[in-house]
Amino acid sequence: MVRMCKLPTGRLSVSAMTAFLVMTLSAGLAAAQSSDPMDKVMTLAGDDRNFEGDRGAAGLWQRLLKLNTTASALHTTAHPDDENGGVLTYLSRGQGVRMSLLTLNRGESGANAIGSELFDGLGIIRTEELLLSDRYYGLDDQYFSTVIDYGYSKSLEEALEKWGRENVLRDVVRVIRINRPLVIISRFYGGPRDGHGNHQTAGVISQEAYRAAADPNMFPEQIREGLRPWQPLKLYRGIGRINSSWNIRINAGEYSPWLGKSYRQFASDGLALQRSQTSGRLREVVGEYPMFYERLYSEVDAADRETDFFAGIDTSITGIFSIVEGTPPDRVPGLLAEVEDNVEAAMQAFSVANPSATVPFLARGLKALRETIGLVGDFPDAVFMLRVKETQFQEAIHTALNVGLSAQAIPGDAQIDNSPWASTPTMGLVVAGQTFKVITTLSSGSSLSIVPREVGLRAPRGWTVDSTSSTQMASMLGPDRGLRRDFSVQVAQNADYDNRYFYRDSIQESRYQLRDPQYIHLPARPPALTAYARYSVDGVAVEIDSVVQTEESNLPYGLVKRQLMVAPAIAVNVEPQMRVVPMARRNAAIEVDVELIHNKEGDTQGTLSLQVPDGWSVQPESRDFTFSQAGERQSLTFAVQIPRVQAQDYEIKAVARVGGQEYTQGYQTIRHRDLETRYIYRDAVATVRGVDVEIEPGLQVGYVMGVGDEVPEGISQLGASVRLLGSDDLASADLSRFDAIVVGTRAYAVREDLITYNQRLLDYAEQGGNFIVLYNTQEFKPERWAAYRATLPRRAEEVSEEDSPVRMLAPDHPAFQKPNKITLADFDGWVEQRGSKFFSEWDDAYTAMIETQDRQQDPQRGGWVTARYGKGYYTYFAYAFHRQSPYGVPGAFRIFANLLSLGD
Repeated sequence: MVRMCKLPTGRLSVSAMTAFLVMTLSAGLAAAQSSDPMDKVMTLAGDDRNFEGDRGAAGLWQRLLKLNTTASALHTTAHPDDENGGVLTYLSRGQGVRMSLLTLNRGESGANAIGSELFDGLGIIRTEELLLSDRYYGLDDQYFSTVIDYGYSKSLEEALEKWGRENVLRDVVRVIRINRPLVIISRFYGGPRDGHGNHQTAGVISQEAYRAAADPNMFPEQIREGLRPWQPLKLYRGIGRINSSWNIRINAGEYSPWLGKSYRQFASDGLALQRSQTSGRLREVVGEYPMFYERLYSEVDAADRETDFFAGIDTSITGIFSIVEGTPPDRVPGLLAEVEDNVEAAMQAFSVANPSATVPFLARGLKALRETIGLVGDFPDAVFMLRVKETQFQEAIHTALNVGLSAQAIPGDAQIDNSPWASTPTMGLVVAGQTFKVITTLSSGSSLSIVPREVGLRAPRGWTVDSTSSTQMASMLGPDRGLRRDFSVQVAQNADYDNRYFYRDSIQESRYQLRDPQYIHLPARPPALTAYARYSVDGVAVEIDSVVQTEESNLPYGLVKRQLMVAPAIAVNVEPQMRVVPMARRNAAIEVDVELIHNKEGDTQGTLSLQVPDGWSVQPESRDFTFSQAGERQSLTFAVQIPRVQAQDYEIKAVARVGGQEYTQGYQTIRHRDLETRYIYRDAVATVRGVDVEIEPGLQVGYVMGVGDEVPEGISQLGASVRLLGSDDLASADLSRFDAIVVGTRAYAVREDLITYNQRLLDYAEQGGNFIVLYNTQEFKPERWAAYRATLPRRAEEVSEEDSPVRMLAPDHPAFQKPNKITLADFDGWVEQRGSKFFSEWDDAYTAMIETQDRQQDPQRGGWVTARYGKGYYTYFAYAFHRQSPYGVPGAFRIFANLLSLGD
């Protein structure tokens, strides 16, 4: 039933919209900094100027559609790739809706089909992939909450227990108060039909936040910080393609003449860029694709069947004050009509052959809009909507004139040769105190001239920016000339690194903490250095901005542009960060590898040393290093002698000293083709964990790497020797030399050679070998490639609760007896999940080893099955050792040591 109520009259009047303090998440966080709320609205509007779907006449037409309406919607989901991209694209690119997406988490616990990154590193990848998809969807904003994907969850109760109901609600309310959408569209229903507990949470909290965002008594700290209550006018929830209990039907399969594809197909092109989740498998989709939505709440009169989400809402420019309560100043209605008339005139003047014909009308409309903003300061919600329009006007003018602004950072002593055969100066990260150049170019592709007024850079406090251009600003700028301005920039001595604004201290934490609360809900920390240009057309000032970028070589794909980022002069990385040492080992000798990355221009000399616990020794005591240019790396190895360890953690710290400066931080680089490079900073510390584990001495293990994991490193820490097996090894090597061969995570999905030579591995087991297959997705066909028949269905079961109860089904099996006596205690302290992709059926030749289940799930036995096969063993082990290994989970190591040691 639709609940009808009057729009709230108790909205707070905040005349100074430039004052916006972002909330402090919890006690102990740094105080939020003041910023403009518009810093978090229309954040993606300028990112798409060079995107294929937003250039030229087609791009201009879509910007005119957005100018012609005040319609806005927030789509809520749980994970990246949950979004209904076809509907998003239809609304944004087809109907001109200001479209935003709130994704609760960043997908940290998913699988990774493109690399070895897991957890927070994977969350960064999935964030960047989603941003690429957002360009196709035509989104204006992308938001995230502070909750973390902790693994697959089957129940709403578990998700709310992990995250805290109030924490999620607080975040969603804040995003609504920031973005101020007219309509909320929940991707999920908010019940068991959604499946994943995270999905159910997204649906339930969207419904609760709809009302809570309008109540000033809900999260009043947000009001004190400068946000205002906001009541959306409608709430819908998705019911998929089920043709029942629906109020609106959207055909995402509708063809778009300006995209040249259906909205669903265009969105599918974007979804294909989310490759880490194998969404990269592009699917051709044609024909109708109806999606159905149920309306839960409405503040306006609404019919049972609606033609669009905004039926009953006046989304015209002149209708702003039907949404924003109050009587506008006398001149405002006339000015709004003038703005609207000019938008309509621009649409009438639109021409594929001459997009700039719209510019005179756009310029007049922008001028009238700004005059309106100056008159409605007592109506902050009206100011908000009009400032959105101001951004949309300027983007439309840039597109109509094909105005572009580029900003490239180059080394301080470099010159740019415009010859097409000349090499381009490349530059990497910058460091505190460094001086470099930025070359900016303002260009226009239209025959309609513009008048450049100013070109400059925006830099953080403490940076210095000096113009080095000696030429005067050109009086006019047209298609036959560009305006170049050069700058010398020096980074502040205390400049912040381009680290994430969010972090967690432990993998067990299910919510991020904030080191920079002012950026809460944004995909990433904004760029440190941006360029801007101001120009005028028909006497109206327009501003365009651009991120300062560097160029780097990415052969064989040529040069790629990356955002300019600040890093330490010396980065210190210790690998691995977690190392297991068996307690039975006396006077253990381990090697600690330290990678130094030099990011500073010029020569650097220093020393590297390790700090170890009392009684431990290091050889050598220190090592000298020398660098001559930025981008160089050195790997230095130390031998650490450990008398003995107990069942506890020990720390080894690496310190690089240059003069009087110490460097004790490094970073994980997240670099993949098409994605922005990001860095996750971490202390240069290796944790050594003593574990009561034994393994058969002298084991030789072959490992077939799949998508990438750290299991081989974990095996070597147990004391076994590991060899990664390539195609030639699988084809012809003597496999009998290996005591065990392990097939890594998702290897059957990415290793064609594994499938080709799978029979050789089965023969190896039959002749006395120990063949172990780890977690694999449905690309693995056990009915064809396993020792005995089994079934791995497309939606195979998993046990997501890492503390799920375990029962040992075959306690006398050798895998539980030697060399470690396995007990239920070995299943304590696991991280993120038990396992995934369990067999649903299996031959009687297999022995099911353990049984476990999530709450409200039937007991699962297909995650670990072992069989004698000829003279050897075959094991399918879908429990998540690849997630336990990087975190040194003792029981997981003990179990895996037994698996590797199986044999007569």
